[in-house]
Amino acid sequence: MKARSRIENRGWRIAIFYLLSSILGLGVALVVGAACGKKGDPRVPELAVPETIRDLKAQAEGRGVALTWSRPLRYVDGKELRDLAGFVIFRKELSRSCPECPTPYRERAVLDVQDQEKFIKKRQFRFVDQEVTPQQIYRYRVFSRLVDGSLSDPSNEVAVTWRP
Repeated sequence: MKARSRIENRGWRIAIFYLLSSILGLGVALVVGAACGKKGDPRVPELAVPETIRDLKAQAEGRGVALTWSRPLRYVDGKELRDLAGFVIFRKELSRSCPECPTPYRERAVLDVQDQEKFIKKRQFRFVDQEVTPQQIYRYRVFSRLVDGSLSDPSNEVAVTWRP
């Protein structure tokens, strides 16, 4: 009789083990299946671009040309901007003898944003171009850059003549 009760107890233990394993496996499958990694509805790439900077200003100072602009806060589709990595500053030098002649913009500097994880983010940015020549006319544009490397449309263009 004792041998039979041991076999029955062992049978129940095995059945309970398989039942609990099945319940645990089902729970894991539900959690993994529910967390598929989708963060939201898909967006057209053209809408996942930062708003264009519209308030770029330039001012000649003693040590160079100071550029100032506001931080873009939204994508062009109106959603909050969360992955701003920095700004790319472009400059072109106009010929004094032919200011209307076509001159290409060249990348002047990359300014990284250091406050992505901070609660209070910097709202105004400033860059001083110290590689300037007296009486030279410069034009500037600034692009916002996202973490994935994509750029916004160019900012408004500003022109300034540097005089020390």
